[in-house]
Amino acid sequence: MIEIRRLTPEDLPEFYRMHVIVYNLREDFSKEKNQKPDPLDHPAWWAWGAFENGKFRAGMYEIEFLMRFDGHSVKMSGIGGAGALPEARRGGLVRRIFEKFLPEAHEKGVIFSNLHPFSHDFYRKFGYEIACARTDVTISTKDFFSLKPQGEFIPVLPGDDTSLLAEVHSAYIAGLNHGIHRDYWPDNRAWKCFTRDEPCATGTYLYLWKDETGTARSYIKYQDLLQDGEHNMSVTELAFIDQKGLYGALGIVAGLSAQFENFRWLMPAFIDPCDFTGDAWSIEQTIKLRDMTRVINVKAALEMMRRPAGEGDYIIEVEDPHIMANNGKYLVEFGPEGSRVSLTGKDAQLRCDIGTLSQLVTGYRSLENALYSRREGLELCGNRETLNRVFTLRPQHVTEYF
Repeated sequence: MIEIRRLTPEDLPEFYRMHVIVYNLREDFSKEKNQKPDPLDHPAWWAWGAFENGKFRAGMYEIEFLMRFDGHSVKMSGIGGAGALPEARRGGLVRRIFEKFLPEAHEKGVIFSNLHPFSHDFYRKFGYEIACARTDVTISTKDFFSLKPQGEFIPVLPGDDTSLLAEVHSAYIAGLNHGIHRDYWPDNRAWKCFTRDEPCATGTYLYLWKDETGTARSYIKYQDLLQDGEHNMSVTELAFIDQKGLYGALGIVAGLSAQFENFRWLMPAFIDPCDFTGDAWSIEQTIKLRDMTRVINVKAALEMMRRPAGEGDYIIEVEDPHIMANNGKYLVEFGPEGSRVSLTGKDAQLRCDIGTLSQLVTGYRSLENALYSRREGLELCGNRETLNRVFTLRPQHVTEYF
């Protein structure tokens, strides 16, 4: 007998044990532990499990987030820690979890779901598609000498006030699709997690940057990454309110050239690293196609997505094998006051599966670009001019790892 359900606190030890096995970690579960639960750990109800004859076999986290999408803040479910025990592999248990989770998420008012996959093809089976590209950049720290440090760098330690960090972060994500709010969880939990690293113990450092007027405009978090015998300044997060904030934070790099050979950053793709230095020959960059997204509520996403100037309408037909409520043909009428979406019996001008729609709606790729895809699931039937104005590129950055 197979049971799919959310976990209870009593289920968590088996869930954690599964993670140790699946992700090649190490932990001794033979010794009884009397440690108090970490209040910053994910609560049990954020996890799903698959049980076979009462025994835990597979599971995953469904983490509650609030995400930025075309100027709106919408509910997003972040999927993490998915896996199955070796003896339960290829039994379809993770698939069965998704088959239960997806319709429930729709009913709860979730608009999107994001994840970082071990295999893009695996999660395409559940309607997810690539949604965010990052640039993995490596630059010699000495090439930052032209960026003179200005203003003030203030170290942020565990337990310090995080209100200025929060102000910078909120301004940074305001116009970014997939940007994640850190003030959504209660008791300042997200910022406590973000600032929990003790620098001298972990080699992870966090600095807030203020300009010459004392205004907080950015922050930079980095760690010491030893690679091929070289110490690298590996940036794990850099948030800024504007261009001055970006280069203010980068002003710290050259001063660390005695400690670090290279500056490394898995940075958002809407920034060009060639702007950081005068001579670009030393820049090494690779595009990393990391995160995937999925529309959970098609009607709500079409209503909230950005719209072109003026007035217009289009009809789009969507196929979603996992959330039946999403299937159908939608008439989208837009104007200066907003968008109105209704089901229609008229002929579709654009047909697409849920994965392709997820890329188009979030602005990861334009319609013109998507029409070059070799994947099936997209068919243009008319009204091309309007549809090209609707489905355009927009800045992307999934700002959390989960």
